[in-house]
Amino acid sequence: MDEIRYLPPPPDAPPFTLPELDLSDVRRKYLDIPYAETDNPAQTLDILLPGEGDGPFPTLIQFHGGAFLGGDKRDFQCIYLAKGIQRGYAVVNVNYRLTGEAVFPLPVYDAKAAIRFLRANAETYRLDPARFAVSGDSAGAYFAALLGTSAGVGALEDLSMGSAEYDSSVQAVIGMFGVYDLVMQSVFTDDAPPMPGGMKMVNYADTFAGVVCREHPGIASMASPEPYITKNCPPMLIQGGTADEVVPYNASVELVRKVNAVCGEDRAILESIEGATHGHPDYESERYTESRFAFLDRVFGMKRD
Repeated sequence: MDEIRYLPPPPDAPPFTLPELDLSDVRRKYLDIPYAETDNPAQTLDILLPGEGDGPFPTLIQFHGGAFLGGDKRDFQCIYLAKGIQRGYAVVNVNYRLTGEAVFPLPVYDAKAAIRFLRANAETYRLDPARFAVSGDSAGAYFAALLGTSAGVGALEDLSMGSAEYDSSVQAVIGMFGVYDLVMQSVFTDDAPPMPGGMKMVNYADTFAGVVCREHPGIASMASPEPYITKNCPPMLIQGGTADEVVPYNASVELVRKVNAVCGEDRAILESIEGATHGHPDYESERYTESRFAFLDRVFGMKRD
């Protein structure tokens, strides 16, 4: 059995260092693969394959959270779905440029380039290019949702990054405690009470968009998933905690409502986790873990004994 755990930071680690996934027992893996025609270490991904089978495997592509300004593809937060390799899925964890280096739309270019690279190299890595799901938590859910709504939007791709002849469409979306509306997020952050210790939370929606979103709603809207919704949106599962203190729960409600208004009922499913705060342990519980994989199995026709 391919075991995936996470390890606590070493005692001498810098403050706020997150636990890291321990992939030492994953037998079939490709780590730190560049997906863009650059030498930027931020533009890399890891591919984990099930321990058995020749594929091609349905593929779950994950984007980490971290307020667009931190995080890494091997953060412990990716364990939410990394265990998909035990269920017959290939799992890909993607890094992208953070706001200390790049703002919108450049990180979105990265996300799209990663999908194109994986589709271009699907045979090499035993991936099924017709069954790509994207997932993310917090800021990572933003990329998952935007990839789901914006297939074919040329303004959100930089084809010079590579694999230009391949498309960046995805066939399923999972978002957990996500950022889906940058104006709503900006206002929510500005109005939030100070964190423990009296510090105000960084308005990372503004930092990511490169503008004060509440003062430039048009620009912020262009950077959000909602304007790109069409009838071709893939199925979505959105999980949100009603007591989230970092992202507005109502953003999850509104994304699901707007997708279903265009695509018909049940194209997007909202699972509300009553009383859950940001990244609450309930997200890792058996109930919500099983719900995510049941959704993927249904969309991709995976049969279980």
